[in-house]
Amino acid sequence: MFFCRLKGVLATVFALVLALAVGLAVKVGSVCQLSAIDGERTFYLYSASSQGTRVERLRLRDIGEVRGESVRFFYDGDGGALARAIFSEYGAKILFTERCGEKICVYGYVAEWKQGVSLYGERVNLHIAYGTGVCSVGTPMIFDGY
Repeated sequence: MFFCRLKGVLATVFALVLALAVGLAVKVGSVCQLSAIDGERTFYLYSASSQGTRVERLRLRDIGEVRGESVRFFYDGDGGALARAIFSEYGAKILFTERCGEKICVYGYVAEWKQGVSLYGERVNLHIAYGTGVCSVGTPMIFDGY
């Protein structure tokens, strides 16, 4: 009888641990909105602005504080085609494009993403900056240099 109860308790504990692990995996997956892009990653904690704390690696306690993310990587080829492919991958609408020094910046909006900032009267939550061989992608914006 004792072993039957112990078996039931252990099964319940295992189910709870498994549920917590799945919940944590879902939360981490929703934090990393740009997870399909490999590169140097930066997370912005506490604020979706340049005032946010920047970290390159998330700790468990950081997960609830993530307000943005950026990824910087190197590429070969046409930067404009790359930007269009990234916008297509995320189902984003391109809002406007501008030249930022030696880079081209493309700003857009992904309806499924909750965060965003107001820029030129538009709600923006996807920002791509590309130049010769280097691309940065950020949400809601790239707050580090690009």
